[in-house]
Order: sequence, then C-alpha cells, then structure tokens
Amino acid sequence: MSTSLRFPTTEFRSLPYPNGDGRRAKIATCFVRVEDVPDDLESWMEVNPRVPRRDKKEHHLQGPVAKAMIDTLLNDPELFELKNQGMYILAEEVTHEKGEGGVGVATVTLSDPEQHGLVNGGHTFLAIREAADTRAAAQEGEYPAVWNAHVRLHIMVGIEPGLITDIAEGLNRSLQVDNPSLENLRGTFDEIKKYVADKRGEDQIAYRQGDTGDIDILHVLTCLALFNLDEYRNRKAHPNGLFGHPKAVLEVFTNDLKKGDHSIFKKVIPSVHEIMVLADRIQQEALKPELGLGRLKVSNSKKENRVRSARHRGRPAHFAGGTIEGNFPLGWLYPMLAAFRANVSRDAWEKGKFEWMVEPHDLLKAVVDEMAAVVKQEHTDNKEKPAEVGRKEAAYRGCYGVMTMELAKRKFPVE
Repeated sequence: MSTSLRFPTTEFRSLPYPNGDGRRAKIATCFVRVEDVPDDLESWMEVNPRVPRRDKKEHHLQGPVAKAMIDTLLNDPELFELKNQGMYILAEEVTHEKGEGGVGVATVTLSDPEQHGLVNGGHTFLAIREAADTRAAAQEGEYPAVWNAHVRLHIMVGIEPGLITDIAEGLNRSLQVDNPSLENLRGTFDEIKKYVADKRGEDQIAYRQGDTGDIDILHVLTCLALFNLDEYRNRKAHPNGLFGHPKAVLEVFTNDLKKGDHSIFKKVIPSVHEIMVLADRIQQEALKPELGLGRLKVSNSKKENRVRSARHRGRPAHFAGGTIEGNFPLGWLYPMLAAFRANVSRDAWEKGKFEWMVEPHDLLKAVVDEMAAVVKQEHTDNKEKPAEVGRKEAAYRGCYGVMTMELAKRKFPVE
C-alpha cells in the first residue's frame, strides 16, 4: 500500500546523481520543523539495519549520543540543525509544491517497506519523538512555546534495490559515533577496559554504538588527555583546545598508542578509574549549595534551567558512587579536572609512570571552593555559556593557579 508523507518546508532542492540515469536517480534535501515530522515515519524503518536501543520499561533511548540529541532538542533547539546530520529516506517519489508566502510542502511517496523508508536517522527520529513527549508533559512555561528546532531531510529516489543494503551500511558507518565503534572492534580500548574491570562504573562506559552506558568513551579519552604532561606540563600551556573536539582526541589517542613504550596515554591509562572517580567527586563537591554554582543558568529554557534544578538532581556518580546533585557542564568540569595535572609527579612521569604527589581527594577539599569561584566568574564573564568557559584558557589558567598555590603551601614542587 502506498503512503504519502507531507513535510512543510520553505526551501527545497533536488539534484540528480551524476552516475544515475539522469531522470530517476536523484536526492532532494530540505529542512523541516521537527514537530512537522510525521509519526507515520516510524512504520517505515525496515530498511534501516541498525535498530535504536530503548529501555524495556519506558522505551527511552539509551546511550550518550541519543541522550545528547534529546538534550539539544530541549535546551538548545536552535543548534539541532547544525549538530545533527539529519534523516535519510529512500522513496518511490518526492515532489514539492510552493505555497503562498514562501511556504511549501514536500510530499514523499513510499510503497514498499523493503525498499522505502528511513534508511538512516532512526535515532534522530526517535529522539525527536521523545523530546516532543517531554515537552508535552512539561509544566506550562518550562520550555519556550515555539519549538525552534529543525532537522534536515535527505530524500533518495530511483535507487536500485540491490544497492539498498550497501547504502544503508555506508550511511550508518559515516556517523561520528561509529569511529569509536570501529576502534572498539580493533581492540583500541582494551587497556582501558582492563583497568576499569570489576570496578564501579565499568558497565557505564559506552565504547560503541548501541552500548547503553551513560559515559561516552570519547569523554573518558578527553579526561585522560587532560593529564598529558608532555603537552601541558606547566602553567604556560593549558588543554582548553581539547574541549569540543572529541574526534580529534580519538585520533590523537589511536596514533599515540602506536608509539608502544613511548606512548603518553599508556602512562595515564592505569589510573583511568581514579581519574573518572575524581571527575565525579569534583562535581559532587563543587555543587554544594554554599559554593553557588548550582544557582547558575546553563540552558535557554524558561524553567528548570539552572544547574541544581529539580529535574537535574540525583544523577548517579557512576564511578565515585552516590549522586551528583545537578547538571554539571563539561565546560566547567574540564578546567577543574585539568588543574590536577599539577599534582602529578614530574619525576615519576619522566620514568614512564603516573603518580600523584598528594592524595587527590584530600587536595580537592582544600581547593574546590576557590576553583568553583574561578569557574563561576568565567561563566558570568562569558554570558552564561558553559561551553565558552570550556573553550577559553582563562578558567584552566585560574584553576591551575589555585592548585599550584595549594601544592606550594604543602611544599611540593610545582611548575
């Protein structure tokens, strides 16, 4: 049975494939409001070889990538069109009709579930559905009345049936999340798995697409990279360039492991669990009410937009145990965590080992209030945008200075 799906859109482009027959094989593209994506598209997902994972009870999407999509849709909807690659639909036909005032409608015709449908973008589609349900269940005023989020459609027509599997596999491999998946298959993360084995949080690291853990392996790699003393040995060089570039961190990591005994990461990996525990405890300590970080705004929502808003409390601290009472941005966490590289013995590092000079959790209690003040000031100076705090050097420099002063008081050598 043939189905026609309608997508209101103001702009529409169609191009023939260079090696197609010039008439049928083409790809059309347009942006549509996410709330205009029809629910019926869910019935046309058989051509997609990758089934999105959802929990059994509430059918919520699992994994850090899917959760990040939902977070963007809810709290930074204007960025979704830039951060998401969109949805690819194999169709029998697509047409576009212009309307008054520049408004038009793209009509996508689907007739055979084995040849037509959502060949790539199932996670995107379900993330949109889940975000829409969250908005519908929210209290009035919690989110802006106008949901200014758009998703890009890529509509492929005239594709030979024998090529559908190859196309589906190729598109699914092109996603950013598949880079870690491929490295996982190669055994790139085996050393990390070894050092977190049988420890709290072991099952929460998502090494590949479809894993249900909350902690993306790319976040773990970035936390390790913050302690690269060859690159960031002293107060003159800070790792702010790592923020927002997880793919680059993965590339550095994979290339570094090829150095064998000269690998930088191999010095740090044995302490991976300690570092992740420290990252959790920084968030726990820094969110104590008296430090004031919990009252800061971290999203554009009208309600529940502060770090310690009710819906953000009680997040599990997977590695340290207990809970994290708020939505602690990575743009705050990385400068504070990176400061602890001052506490790594330079003598041990030169001998190929990673050793603390002072027990880090004892050190944390002594410096967390001053580091929180640094982050709070930078957050204010950067117009309440946590990502800007993470990108710029100032917060890293300030937190590192707090750490070196504390170590100097304890008469430990600092650089």
